[in-house]
Amino acid sequence: MQSGEFEIVVERAGDVRRIAVRGELDLATVGSLRPELDDAIEAGKGTTLVLADCTFLDSSALKVIADASRRAAESGTAFALSRPSPQVARILELSGLGEIVTIESAEYP
Repeated sequence: MQSGEFEIVVERAGDVRRIAVRGELDLATVGSLRPELDDAIEAGKGTTLVLADCTFLDSSALKVIADASRRAAESGTAFALSRPSPQVARILELSGLGEIVTIESAEYP
């Protein structure tokens, strides 16, 4: 992946969706993530947002993640973040989002 490159990779396996984000998730790119999250949650699929290769989150990305988490909880659908990169883990910690969204990572504070 070159600097500035953005990609979303969706893996579907039965009743689970893994959505991996690579690059910066910000106002310019978050519009690509929202429909993937909406589709998984509306389908009642357990969803894991993999952030291992995500290098940055801005406030618009934090809002989309918080909204997805809330909608998933309301519909009884599992939703979690997985393996945030060190940069993203720090943003999640500072924003407080890590306290309301499940984060699957041994290294997360």
